[in-house]
Amino acid sequence: MPGDATLARALIGGNQFYAPERYSAWWPIAGTAVLLLCLGWVAWVLVHTRPGNHAAVPAFAVPRDPETVRARFLALIDSLQSRYDAGALTARAAHLGFSAAVRSFVHEMTGVPAQRMTLAELRERQLPLVADAVAAFYPAEFGPADSGAHDLADGGPIPEAGPGVAASAATARAVVASWH
Repeated sequence: MPGDATLARALIGGNQFYAPERYSAWWPIAGTAVLLLCLGWVAWVLVHTRPGNHAAVPAFAVPRDPETVRARFLALIDSLQSRYDAGALTARAAHLGFSAAVRSFVHEMTGVPAQRMTLAELRERQLPLVADAVAAFYPAEFGPADSGAHDLADGGPIPEAGPGVAASAATARAVVASWH
């Protein structure tokens, strides 16, 4: 087909061959810059997420005088009960205080972070006396509010949920006093 060759010569511009156009010098520079940015980002992530050279947290040290710790928490429990008796605390606030006191006492005596543990976690950590005390405080801590709330049926106060403050204070004292 002689017509095709003639047509190709006419489209190409005769017998001349044109080389492909060169890339701009900016493309390799841009590619290298993007590659370096990616490598820099990976290096930054690796450096900032590796275990650092942080000072190790010292191991838990048993209190030098456990009796001083015990006396301090017994005084705190007595103070909570006295403040409730004087009307400065609600039953809920008193029970929250007893729970915090018992949990903080366990933490100071053993190093176990009992302040942040759920009831199930306390039971898992083999702290049955503490877990039973905290379980006894739960109804009053999380029950209906006792700050002057009244029952809609007869207008009288809502009865206190769970054990009374005196019984809960005795439970908290028993945990602190019997700890070995």
